[in-house]
Formats: sequence, C-alpha cells, structure tokens
Amino acid sequence: SRFSSFIEVGGRTGLGYRDTAQDAMTIPGADADACKNRIIQLMQALTSKGYGLHLFDPRWFDKTIKQDDYKSPTVIPTLGKGSYVHGIEDACSDDALWLVGAVTSYIKETGDKSLLDIKMEYCDEGEADIYDHLKAILDFSGREVGATGICKGLRADWNDCLNLGGGESAMVRFLHYWALDQFVELAKNLGRKEDAEHYAAVAEKVRNVCETQLWDGEWYIRGITKNGKKIGTQSDEEGKVHLESNSWAVLSGVAKGERAEKCLAAIDKYLYTEYGLILNAPPFKTVNMDIGFVTRVYPGIKENGAVFSHPNPWAWAAESLAGNGNRAKKYYDALSPYNQNDKIEVREAEPYSYCQFIYGNAHHAHGRARHPFMTGSAGWAYFSTTQYMLGIMPSYDELTINPCVPSDWKQFKVTKKWRGATYHITVLNPNGVQKGVKSLEVNGKLAEKIGIFASGENVEVKVIMG
Repeated sequence: SRFSSFIEVGGRTGLGYRDTAQDAMTIPGADADACKNRIIQLMQALTSKGYGLHLFDPRWFDKTIKQDDYKSPTVIPTLGKGSYVHGIEDACSDDALWLVGAVTSYIKETGDKSLLDIKMEYCDEGEADIYDHLKAILDFSGREVGATGICKGLRADWNDCLNLGGGESAMVRFLHYWALDQFVELAKNLGRKEDAEHYAAVAEKVRNVCETQLWDGEWYIRGITKNGKKIGTQSDEEGKVHLESNSWAVLSGVAKGERAEKCLAAIDKYLYTEYGLILNAPPFKTVNMDIGFVTRVYPGIKENGAVFSHPNPWAWAAESLAGNGNRAKKYYDALSPYNQNDKIEVREAEPYSYCQFIYGNAHHAHGRARHPFMTGSAGWAYFSTTQYMLGIMPSYDELTINPCVPSDWKQFKVTKKWRGATYHITVLNPNGVQKGVKSLEVNGKLAEKIGIFASGENVEVKVIMG
C-alpha cells in the first residue's frame, strides 16, 4: 500500500494490512466498490486467531492462480498453509483492529449490510462470515494482554519502531476500545442484543484498565516494556510525551473531561511545531531495545521525534471531539503542503503531496520533508477534516452534522452525496462558536435529524451553530 511514489520505491511487494484497512475505512464515499473489495481481501488475510498477515499479496488467495511455495520477504514463515501464514511472533498488534472500523465505515456510507453475511475462509484454517471475523479480531486483542491488562505490543503496534514484544501498548488498548465501541453500535443496529451486551461489558472493562493503568497525571503513557518500565511518563527525560496514545485516548472515547483537556494540552505544549506535530518529545538518544528500534533512530527523523504525517490527523479529530476548533485548524494548517509552498527551500518536496515525515525540531534540518506520497496521511486527512472538523458523519440510519470549526469561521457550504441522494449543506456560525448545533433545517423545515432520502433526490440542509 505504501511502497512507491514518484521518487521513493520500497523493497517489498503486496499490501500492508494496517494501511490498506485504514484506506478502506477513510474513503468509502469516494469508491465504495473498491473499498468493499479491499475489505474482502483483508478478510482473506485474517487468521482464525484474529490477527492479520502484516504484509500479503491478494494473489495468494486466488484459487485460479497456481501458487508458488515461497517465503514472504518481511515475515518469518510458519509451516502449514503454504509459507505465507506467519505466526504470532510476526503479528502487529494494531493491524486487524483497523478492519473493524473499515467495515462499519463502509456500511454507514453505503447501507450495504449484506457484506456481513459473506462467508470467508480464514487464511490458516476454518471459515466464518465477515460478522464473525470481526468478533475474532476483537477477541484476539482481548486475549493478548500483558501483566497490567493492556494489549501486548507484539512485533510492533502502529509505530513499526516501537517493538515491545511482550510489553504493552497504550495506543492499541485505546484502539481496541474504539473497535469494541464501533462493533457494539453495529450489533445494536442489527438487533444482535447478546453480542451488543457482551462486547459493551468488555469495552467497559477496557476503559477502566486504561484509566487506572495508563494515566500519568498530565497525559497518558505510550506503553510498558516487558520488564515493567513505563514509557512516556513525566519523569522520563527522553520520550516523555507521545502523539499516538494521547490522540487515541480522546479519539477512542476513553478520555473525557479534564483528562481529555490535559492530554490534548500536552500535545499542543510539547509536540506542536510550525510544520506539524512531532511523534514524541524529547526524542530518544539512549538505546533501549526493550522499547525498540525507535531508540536507535537519529533524533528528529522518522519515528523518533519527526513530524510523522500519518498520525497528525488523529489529533485534528481528537481536538474536534473535544470542541477545540481553533487548535484543530492550527494543526491542519501546519501540516498542509500548501501552507509550506513559500518554504520550498526548506521543505524540498512537492507542495501538493503529504510526505511520510518532516524532520522534527530536534534536527538541524527541521522542516525538510521526505518520502512524498508514501504515507497514509491522505485518507486520514480527508476523514478527519470531513467527518470531525466539518462534522458531516454518516451513520447507519441518518446523516449527522456536528461541526467543530475555528471561531472566526462564519459559514461554510458542503455538497455530500450519500446513499444516492445529494445533500446541499449550509452551516452558519453567527456567534463565532467552535462547536455546538443550535438548530437544523431539512428542506426548509425544522428537523431533529437528517434521514435517508430516495436516490436522485436533492436535499437542502441548513445548520445553525450556537
């Protein structure tokens, strides 16, 4: 998914599980059929234990093609199903959780619940419908926990250089809560009461563990090593504050009220730069392989204190949920390639492409961008901007509009095509608030919600913030 751009080419082939799942999750409105196809391919690469093949080629599962018995270049093969099904030693703890969001996002956009009934073989053994595949994913993350009840980091979580192994990942526990919440909403909509109640109870236990084990007084930690050392605490001289865990604490719905305000304030205080949010601060300078390869990366580059573009929009979404439209837009502007067009001698990359990373403020070349196009930023930038900042969010039975914008925005207009109808949306902000809806009109009449209209209809929507 991320192995080529105009000027950068990776040395691997196939699809990365986590990036492909996030692509499918963030842009179903652009090409629903392509997203559905990707979801099916990802389901084919899911093991019966509930983890995905971190790197896979969809051709492996095409029974019309003669398969060669070969080793994947990036995983340790396990004997059994050819040589491409790797064991848990090569599983990344976040990979399959994104697929839960991809499925729910696709159904909310299209209304196509028949996807859930498709019978799929697991890549190792057995088969089940896609609905049960989702349960396998949630159950895997529920089982693979460490000593404090936080999800194991395994080979890595989203951060490939944070190699915690039997240690624990705060980000993945927050991601697990979010996936559970997505699934419970789906189960309720389907009328599957038993599943909804069971996974809601699991989610509440996960929330409690997060709040008791991961809060450090001013922000959330990043994880715990296999030897019990917490990563990302106030007492740490290196790697004190981390973007991923604190964004997902809020984005997942775990962090509320004062804790949400504090961890978002920590992101702004420690991680904001004029080129975007750096991944961690201060960067690591001391090698510690219990934490991972990130401690061997030069400070200010890539995963060690650079502006890593992909997770920046997570903070935009988190700030929008918290009602901080000014700060969300500040972060959006900082990362925008367009806004760096007058700094091309610093940026050294195309002004129309998000890049994988930008050198962080601990590096002498701060602002220099590298690896254009080779990033998951585009989908997330679109998703966070449209669904959280502009606040136009499809759900199973209605279209919700709850913007979070800068206080100096007086109005904006959006055209949204959804379920065959076209919604012409005008949002007015006469009092200069950042979040809050005072009234809603649909086709000139006051309304409580925006329902599903017939295909081909044009629907006029007016929202007044206040």
